[in-house]
Amino acid sequence: MDIRATLDQLNKLLQQGDFESLLQRCSDLLENPALEENHRVLLLDQKVKALTGLNRLEEATEATLEELPLLEKILGKEHMHIANLLHNLNMFLGASDKHAEAIPYSERELAIVRKLAPGTSREADALVSMAEHYYEQSLFADADKLLFEALALYEKNDGRRSLGVSTCLNNLGRSSENQNDMEKGAVYLEEAASIREELLGVHPDSAFTLLNYGTCLAALGQYLKAAQTLAHCAAVYEALDMSDSPFAAAARKNLELCSSALEPKEASSCLAAGGCCCRN
Repeated sequence: MDIRATLDQLNKLLQQGDFESLLQRCSDLLENPALEENHRVLLLDQKVKALTGLNRLEEATEATLEELPLLEKILGKEHMHIANLLHNLNMFLGASDKHAEAIPYSERELAIVRKLAPGTSREADALVSMAEHYYEQSLFADADKLLFEALALYEKNDGRRSLGVSTCLNNLGRSSENQNDMEKGAVYLEEAASIREELLGVHPDSAFTLLNYGTCLAALGQYLKAAQTLAHCAAVYEALDMSDSPFAAAARKNLELCSSALEPKEASSCLAAGGCCCRN
């Protein structure tokens, strides 16, 4: 097999977004028992991309677990490509709500990155990934510790007004809310929203952090500022043609409740949850 020509063909399918054809082609080629290990790794990598594009994350996890020992055999267990593969595995497991299962892989990723690229934003990426798994298990103190470490690294390497910093602030804000410290949460979320709007403009991440911030303000009883923030959030979702998303619906619902609270009567129900955002 001419692996270069084969990879060129597979990359074309990937660029075209033809994930079904890409998956079928990779699967057919991987059935060859005489396939060289380094070629098998390359084909598995393409298969993972196809499965990710099809949102078949459990299968992507299985393919990544098949690829991992082969790549370790070729490169050794402490290589940045291994760390990157572990990072993807963490993401797949997290998306499947298998956060406890993901922790050992996340620890391995962080250990490799700390050895090969200490003090970098790549180390911060690994810390944020691990923090997500703790957060989703309601281990907020553990998550916060990792997020503060990541925040310091992002700020050192990329500056305060950076996307990495905004991710840490957003997640610290949501963690603070879950620990009933709404005032601290609002401070984190306000800065996160400001950074994301500055750097991303009209973007789903900007809208999502605005939703978190507006909901937090409402929980603090700051209904006017909350209503202004949530109205802006809803407008961003509308500009993105995402008005039908559950987050846009939550923004509109919370806006209605804030408007009711600003009138001489109490809101009739609790605020709809805004959710959390732990990835970049």
